[in-house]
Amino acid sequence: MAHVDVAPDRLQITLSLGDEILSLHGAFHIPYSHIASVSMDPVPEAFFRGLRIGTNLPGVKTAGTFITGDGTIVYDFHDPDHCLTLNLGHETYRQVVVEVDRDQDRESLASAIRRHIEGR
Repeated sequence: MAHVDVAPDRLQITLSLGDEILSLHGAFHIPYSHIASVSMDPVPEAFFRGLRIGTNLPGVKTAGTFITGDGTIVYDFHDPDHCLTLNLGHETYRQVVVEVDRDQDRESLASAIRRHIEGR
């Protein structure tokens, strides 16, 4: 899971230590100007998500960088129904998909992110 912090100038995503190890990633700091949109749509089930650097155990854990025909996507989730999907521009990654911490309200996070990206 990831802790998402809506900072004044960027979105900060901090992965748990276990997720950092499984995904081979650290934290993400994404300027709002690089976020095209955010959604809370459930992550579709897929046995094969593309060439990966990280972990893909369907139904258990998906974490890492996945190179697909649609671009490079970062995933970090166990529960596909509790994720935020960030569609990016001007970044190495086309999308960042993270399961937010259980103590965070993803609807409130998505609304706050939308306010920042609409206010540019």
